[in-house]
Amino acid sequence: MFRTPPNGVGRAIADGYRAATGKWVLSMDCDFQHLLPEFRDLFDAAAQGHDVVVGSRFSRHSVLLNYPFQKIVANRMFHMLARVLLRRTFRDLTNNLKLIRHEVLDKLILNQPGFAVNAETGLEPLLMGCSVCEVPISWINRTPDMGVSSFKLMKVGGGYRQVLWHLWLRTFGRGPYRKLAKLGERRRTTRDAGFLPPTKMAA
Repeated sequence: MFRTPPNGVGRAIADGYRAATGKWVLSMDCDFQHLLPEFRDLFDAAAQGHDVVVGSRFSRHSVLLNYPFQKIVANRMFHMLARVLLRRTFRDLTNNLKLIRHEVLDKLILNQPGFAVNAETGLEPLLMGCSVCEVPISWINRTPDMGVSSFKLMKVGGGYRQVLWHLWLRTFGRGPYRKLAKLGERRRTTRDAGFLPPTKMAA
């Protein structure tokens, strides 16, 4: 599809979701940081009945290569605060590598124009009562000849803070996330402790 300004990662993902027609929709970063054979594990988890499957960079069996230290610190701090607000346990729901059932996509409320949209696509399904599974993946940082990431921590941090603020407002029945529709009462997440994909068992 062709897009016109305004630009932004969040707007591009939201437009892509609206244009998608399949029963399942896969989103990913197309900058060679993921290993394609590991995608099979996401589909295996979906076949087990989960509504959302997330490729987790911070699971016990994940492999990170040259992941920027400041991004690790920011990611862990965000997830720690999100776990407190949601009273749930999860490791890496902000990764863009996600396989989502279409009926879940239709109910998402995506307000973030930038990278923080990945926090919305990961956390909102929990608020909706969906079954969310995290599958361990490998992550390899791009080399200089592959281009420079547009992700700047100081620039995008405001969006993630806004997501946390909206999560807190929801506890009082306020904010945009209060309008999220309930799709189920399963309200559970499965991390690598509960789902050990075939590729990891063979390792």
